Amino acid sequence: MIRMIGNRRYRNAALQLVFVAFIITIVIVGVTTTRHNLQVQGVSMGWDFLHYSTGSTISFSLIDYDINSTFARALLVGFVNTIFLGVISVSLAVILGTIIGTARLSKHKLVNLMGATYVQVFRNIPLILQAFFWYSLIAHLPSPRSAIALPGSIYIANRGISFPWLNVEPWHVVLAAAFLVAGIILTVSSLRRTARSTALVWLAAGLICAAVALAMGRLDGLPLVDLPRAKGLRFVGGATMVPELSAAIVAISLFGAAYVAEIVRAGFLAIPTGLTEAAYALGLRNWDTFWRIRLPLMIRKILPTMTNQIIWLMKATTIGIAIGFSDYFGVIANSINHSGQTLTLIFLLIIGFWAINMSIAFVMNAINRSIALPGHKK
Repeated sequence: MIRMIGNRRYRNAALQLVFVAFIITIVIVGVTTTRHNLQVQGVSMGWDFLHYSTGSTISFSLIDYDINSTFARALLVGFVNTIFLGVISVSLAVILGTIIGTARLSKHKLVNLMGATYVQVFRNIPLILQAFFWYSLIAHLPSPRSAIALPGSIYIANRGISFPWLNVEPWHVVLAAAFLVAGIILTVSSLRRTARSTALVWLAAGLICAAVALAMGRLDGLPLVDLPRAKGLRFVGGATMVPELSAAIVAISLFGAAYVAEIVRAGFLAIPTGLTEAAYALGLRNWDTFWRIRLPLMIRKILPTMTNQIIWLMKATTIGIAIGFSDYFGVIANSINHSGQTLTLIFLLIIGFWAINMSIAFVMNAINRSIALPGHKK
């Protein structure tokens, strides 16, 4: 026994077992105490309530929902809304942030000043205040009767942004978008390994698959494109982005772009100057040097940090509850008020965001490993 205690291997194993046993004990005591307190208060826990009708409405839904729908359906609506808001907001934040981060390194003083001013303004104002500001601004837009008309049958009013949409089943639209994104990713990744004509085959394949998906999901008897048109105090036809969703997208995108810009700027500054000088010495032009050397190296350097930022922005979608958007967090809060199943619904909230963020981390880590330089893969 004394020899085993003196052996570091056995001693470390024993300490780990003690620690695991301690954690398990805490969990068991916590669960037992919680069950006892709930029984004393007459509060029941279970999953049966998911099959009950909610009796409440949801202002924005990408899938079919009405007041007779179940709590499970409402949670699915909120989960889809959160993913929808997150995908649009994160995409816009990354695109805008990349442009601003690049502008901050410009030798043109005015462009550099504009980028620095943007970062200092939007980064230092709390996100919730920005959400309130944009929501208030949208709420004071003209009414639908005097809406702002933009080219392409797009109308902006205080009831949202109305724009043309496809008369296609929603899941077929998602499938077509997935095919298109996959084709673009494969095209970009193949440009560095194969001839340009060969790489463009992936883009053509993505476009063809997207077109087939839209054709298969087209609604019978309706035109392919549905245009919005004014009718009384609202717009009918097309699609409408409600003010709550519009304000959340604008706030998260502009706020996140300020942080993305600083990450991009740091990535460019981390590139050794000798690499760009060697490119110029070989006769490469500024655009070729940027596209073939600086941009790929910048992406490799910032990807781990960008992963954290994207996950943070996805969690920031919960700000939608402050302005009335029916995201996953908002639907969970409303379901708690109607069902009283607080612990069960909070558990589902945790599991939902954990699944979203773990999926993002898995995809980003896979991309990081695939583009890492030889000898740097982890």
